[in-house]
Amino acid sequence: MATKEPVECPICREPTDAGQQLEDHLFAEHSKRKLAKFIVADTAVLANGDAAE
Repeated sequence: MATKEPVECPICREPTDAGQQLEDHLFAEHSKRKLAKFIVADTAVLANGDAAE
């Protein structure tokens, strides 16, 4: 039986616990401020065209 690999959190770069959804990890492990900073930085990269293609 094949098992799914844990998803890597884009913020802390750690894999989620076995069977844990990324959304649950983000909610439990990261503050609103940390999530907001990540989104702002990611959006700035996309808006400036600095994203790797």
